[in-house]
Amino acid sequence: MPINKFSAKSLDLDVPDKPLIFVVEGRYQNWIKPIMLLECLGVDYDAACLDGPTTRTDWFTKLHPQRYVPALIDSENGQRVSSWDSSQILQYLASKYDTEKMWNGQNAAESLEIGNWLTFETASLGPTAKYWVWYAIRQPEEQNPKAQEKMYKDLRTQYGILDKHLSQPGQKWIGLKDRPTIADLAIYPFADDPTMERMGIDKHDFPALKAWSDELAKVPGVAKAYAELDSRKVIHIEA
Repeated sequence: MPINKFSAKSLDLDVPDKPLIFVVEGRYQNWIKPIMLLECLGVDYDAACLDGPTTRTDWFTKLHPQRYVPALIDSENGQRVSSWDSSQILQYLASKYDTEKMWNGQNAAESLEIGNWLTFETASLGPTAKYWVWYAIRQPEEQNPKAQEKMYKDLRTQYGILDKHLSQPGQKWIGLKDRPTIADLAIYPFADDPTMERMGIDKHDFPALKAWSDELAKVPGVAKAYAELDSRKVIHIEA
């Protein structure tokens, strides 16, 4: 029986018949990652857009102890499974649904290189960008200029690392040379045009990164996920 995404009880207990991704309005940089992959794979999925109070309910806290998005509910051999980290969700979805292993590694060496860049996003670029934005949207009395300056410098360093990597001969993509992978999808939302413009960083300072970003934006699944950003509206979930 399909899960009822408008019912907290169903979301808490039932087994979905397709992947269900939890998102919020705006602040898309983390939750759009699994959406892009599912679109690229042509996998049928559902999405539930939550408001702030809903992310603090007991049933959602069970899914994501930190009450962030994305979170995932899916079925595996008829059993309900869940995940609550964007990189982990990408790895899970690629493992289950990417039967040709185009978005994940086809051997141990490829998987290792993809994992290196997933970790770079999870441990470096993602947190730096997230907290820079967090401070940027605060009221003036809540801002921390010294911290923001440090994070801005760190962001430029991290974008420089990506630019240098992508400047190597034949390195069209981040994880692997020959095709985009989940490593590219993990990094792209923190290096897309709107995000870098918001940070006041000129992409032309990083030409290889800009060329990569422009190319990834043309991938149909990526383009579709971004085109539908504004359609993700909060739904009412019955307690």
